[in-house]
Amino acid sequence: MNDWSAPAGAPESVAAPDGDSVIATTPGTDAPSAAQPLAFAFSGSGAEYFRIWIVNLLLTVVTLGVYSAWAKTRRLQYFYRNTRLADASFDFRGDPKAILRGRILAVLLLAGGYVASGFSATAALLTVILLLAGLPYILCSALRFRLANTWYRGLPFGFGDALGKAYFVYLLPVAVYMLPDVVDEIMPDSTLLNIAILLYVSLPLLHGATKGYQHRHLMYGDQRAGFALSNARLAKPYVPVILVLAGIFVVLMIAAVALILVARSHPEAGTWLRIADDLGSFGAAVIVCGLFILIGSPFITVRMDNLAWSATSFPGVRIACEMQPRAYLRLQAENFVLTLLTLGLFRPFAAVRTWRYRLAHVHVHAPHGFELATMMAARPLEAAGGDGMADFLSLDLSW
Repeated sequence: MNDWSAPAGAPESVAAPDGDSVIATTPGTDAPSAAQPLAFAFSGSGAEYFRIWIVNLLLTVVTLGVYSAWAKTRRLQYFYRNTRLADASFDFRGDPKAILRGRILAVLLLAGGYVASGFSATAALLTVILLLAGLPYILCSALRFRLANTWYRGLPFGFGDALGKAYFVYLLPVAVYMLPDVVDEIMPDSTLLNIAILLYVSLPLLHGATKGYQHRHLMYGDQRAGFALSNARLAKPYVPVILVLAGIFVVLMIAAVALILVARSHPEAGTWLRIADDLGSFGAAVIVCGLFILIGSPFITVRMDNLAWSATSFPGVRIACEMQPRAYLRLQAENFVLTLLTLGLFRPFAAVRTWRYRLAHVHVHAPHGFELATMMAARPLEAAGGDGMADFLSLDLSW
């Protein structure tokens, strides 16, 4: 949700800073009124968080990264504890030592894989296979740890066990993405390469499947979230983006052909011919990819989060997420420019601004009060190894 993409937790809301996710909505006990939705409130400030951020940064550098686990815990605690819903705040109770152990394990695995790959191509292939085989477990473990250590009104959130499905929702997109390179390496110039590339059209549906998997297995206490939205509906935000980018690509290609025709009719216009060559299919593809990253991807993230969180509910509690793509893009553009101009010092202020925006556009409806969602509070915490490894491997768990 990208300083942080989208939140996590029983109720949507808040995507956490630096890509971390948070949970934000859940049952409690004192709902104001049946007709009035509950709004989130954030009592923190950019200046206050800046002091925490700069200390975290300095200590992480001085300790060669060891303090990063404690820095992460302090960051999550600051945002969670300053986020309130129905006069109660959230909390993060994760153990930084557990996160650190996971990161150390990640270092050892990567180092071992790097050494093994130096011996032979077979060893390198086995290393990749082992890492892919462990990826779903790492992601599920990370989600369980993050949610199990997020509390609201004395109850923890959670992530239901569904490791078998995780291999489908996480490994299939990776396989589709990597398949063209594998086919090109094994059978260069084969027609199978075109077929492998065509499989990319399934990536939006696979992204929707991943989002749906995460929301269907959310828990608060011992209650599993309700989620009635198809993967195809979750992937719908891709449609306008793909159509617009395809139109831009066609226009660029027509412009390139026109320049070539002009250049050929005027032999002296050699410069125009070179420009036309540069603007060919490769140049058009680069431009389109850049537009997707800068504009298309944030648009899809906002629309998909709106759909997913608005379809997520708990007994007696319904969530409504209504972020505006244009306003969100403008906010992120401002954050990027200000962060660039201040050489990174605006980053903590940007995180707070993004958090506030997300909270302002998420509401919780509890027509009969939070008492209907009261749940069993005792739940064992999950191991943190998966969470630490996932962060170290730069896997985005914000949703």
